[in-house]
This record gives sequence, C-alpha cells and structure tokens, in this order.
Amino acid sequence: MAAADTTPQQTDVPTREVAKRVFAAELNTATYTFKTSQDERAPVYVALPTGERANRICIAGTVTDIEDVGESAEYLRARVVDPTGTFWVYAGEYQTDALKQLKKVQAPEFVTIVGKPRTYKTDDGSVNVSVVPEDVGVIHLETRNAWVYETAARTLERVHSAQETSPKVAALAREQYGHDGSSFAHVAAFALQDLLNVSGHDAVSGTSLDEEAFEKRLLEVESEDSAESSGDDVDDAADLESESLSPEELGKQLGDPSGVDSESG
Repeated sequence: MAAADTTPQQTDVPTREVAKRVFAAELNTATYTFKTSQDERAPVYVALPTGERANRICIAGTVTDIEDVGESAEYLRARVVDPTGTFWVYAGEYQTDALKQLKKVQAPEFVTIVGKPRTYKTDDGSVNVSVVPEDVGVIHLETRNAWVYETAARTLERVHSAQETSPKVAALAREQYGHDGSSFAHVAAFALQDLLNVSGHDAVSGTSLDEEAFEKRLLEVESEDSAESSGDDVDDAADLESESLSPEELGKQLGDPSGVDSESG
C-alpha cells in the first residue's frame, strides 16, 4: 500500500486588499477606474487623486438619510456625511450582510463602512462615485473622531509619498484629473481644523495621535509645498485598462464570490 502524501498542498486563497481611508471630497473626484489586467475577474480600482489606487475603502460619518430606491427588489441608498462632503452608499440583494446591518441604522447615527468604490454614469454623461458596502457598523463619536484624524494622516501621506511609492498610478491620476492631488492636503487640514473646532482637544483622546502631533499636522500642512512628480510605478502588472460601471452593475461585483477580491494588496 502506497504511503499517503503528507506534502503540504499550496492553495490559492484570495486575500482582500487593505481598505484605504479616504475623505468624501477626494472619493467623489475619483471618477477614473481601471483594471491591471484584462481578466474578467481582475480587481477594479479607482485612481485616487492623491496618487494611489483603491479597491476597497474605509469611510465613516453621520448617516443622515436611508431610502429604498429599488424597483423590483430592496435596494437601499444611504447618505453618509463626513467633514468634507457626502458619501452615497448602495446595498441590495448581493450585499446580504451589509443590507441587514444598514437596515438597523437609525439616522442620524455615526457609522463606519468598509466597501468597494464604484463609478457610474448619469443621464447627462457625468460620472458619479458611490460605495458598495461589505460591512456596516454603528460607532460612537470618539471612533468617528479617530477616523477623521487617521484619514487626514493617510491623505497627507499619499499627497507627499505616492509619487515615490506608486508613481505609475500617480502619473495616471495627474493625467486624468489634471492636477497632482496636492490640494487634498488642504482638505485634510480642513478636516483636522473642523475636528478641533467642533470637539476640541478631547477629540484626540484615546487615539494613537496626541495633541502635540495634532497641532504639528496642521502646521505641516500650512507650510509644505506640493511634491514634485516623477517615476514609473513599482507595480509591473499589465497595462492599465479603464472601466466605468453602469448603474445596473452597481453592487453586482460583490455577488460573485470569485470576483474582485481575488488579488492581494
């Protein structure tokens, strides 16, 4: 009798990409989407104006309204507001867990949402950006404040380092949006100042960043110049291929278990 093969078998287990923290003001201008290959199951990315790509995002804010906009099936649209603007979140039959979670939210409540950014064309030909949720959670004010603080920090990091860490995407973003994204440093500064004005220094209590670091962030934003553009992307994937999803396709990506989560970050 042959001995059993005890050699460990490698399995190709899909891993999710890290969810990028992004403010509404930036996400709503991230209208260009692309794939890194022509594979039907390849991940769909938005090119963030600050120079990085995002397949998943982490947002937070106040839910001000939830409406069922479905025709033949339940399809919820939530309006989520952060200090810089509004996120539009859509959940339907393909986002079963997120839909159940969203139905429990009572406006106005603070929420945090991890999901997929999606673009769609309106009747007048303009491109809007929405979020297809994977997970929705009701949070406290302190958690919302921590999200604002950390998102400002991540935004500033992208502004000042993306051209070195992801130059190909940064160049693509400049080409598509006509600027280098440095203006979002001021968006981050506005969010920090708003946090300070509304909640005071107590807003940073319990976060990983203290009051001294908070003030330093504001001073840095006021004094720093825009970073210079340069370089090629460290990602040697296939040529970038643009893709814009229609309204009917919103939410359906998550309904395919073999779909856009297949590439690791």
